[in-house]
Amino acid sequence: MKESSLEKKIRKIAGRSLKTFRTLPIYIVLLLYPSLCFTTIKTLCIIANEFFFLQFFEKFGIFKIPVVHVDHPLDNKIPFTPSKVGVYLGFVRFWMQPLGMLLKRFGIARAAKFLKKWMRLFRGLYIYSGQVYKYKLSTTNRPIYKENSHFRTIHRFDPHYLCVPSLHIATVALAYGFYKKLFVDENFTEAEKSQWEKEIYDEAIEISETVLYIKQHSVNCIPAALYMVSENFSEYFSIQDAIKFIDDMFKFVEPEIDVKTEDIEKIRHHIHFVYEKFLLEGRACINWYDPVRRFLDNYESEPKEQC
Repeated sequence: MKESSLEKKIRKIAGRSLKTFRTLPIYIVLLLYPSLCFTTIKTLCIIANEFFFLQFFEKFGIFKIPVVHVDHPLDNKIPFTPSKVGVYLGFVRFWMQPLGMLLKRFGIARAAKFLKKWMRLFRGLYIYSGQVYKYKLSTTNRPIYKENSHFRTIHRFDPHYLCVPSLHIATVALAYGFYKKLFVDENFTEAEKSQWEKEIYDEAIEISETVLYIKQHSVNCIPAALYMVSENFSEYFSIQDAIKFIDDMFKFVEPEIDVKTEDIEKIRHHIHFVYEKFLLEGRACINWYDPVRRFLDNYESEPKEQC
């Protein structure tokens, strides 16, 4: 029996790691393909407005939004690990490389609808998080470390006012949910689902851990992000997904990194506690963001547990 065009494409990319798919074609398609260019431009404008302009207008005194420090004593249990910065900065590549796989598997015309759906979901993260950021900004005590170009770039382009909720965490969680659902909806083979879902999930966890390793976020930023995603994108990332995600963080810590097992358990417990607190409070609120705003209202006046 003659192979169909799709079967031929599936065979050609069978077994390939997602990290082997190039991102340059995705940039070109997103910006130049007729059905995608407007969606991409609109998404970039929303990101600029909700992330870059918001922070820099605050930094230069144009905005006067209150800034809350959301540090927690548990943050100090994870040592500052500059070597993790490359993983942290890979979060855009992380969600783009599977799009590269979709281009190879389906061709541009069919893959374009998946790219458009992702870009709309992606910009939704910035819109939803902006409902918290425009109410109160949040920050942490970030080390002044400029020993390599990665950190210099972070300090130059991120004034560090958008901590709760963490867009890094929200992005990788939503990307995992998006691709997991897509693999089912588009009848990917069992081999494809098994390999690529695991790759995406493992890297999502690895990237999420780096927000604490390089001190871009606090343990408080993680549950707020997972709550935002599970409340607003439950079709892709459920409460059960969020709970498992927390349980799987820091399961594997390199021997050279000095982290105690009991401290990891305390961190997981805290993230679970705050996430579940948001869920419970949210059931009595009109808006999803009300518990997060209340958290920021009360955080600096609340006593912190000593660890």
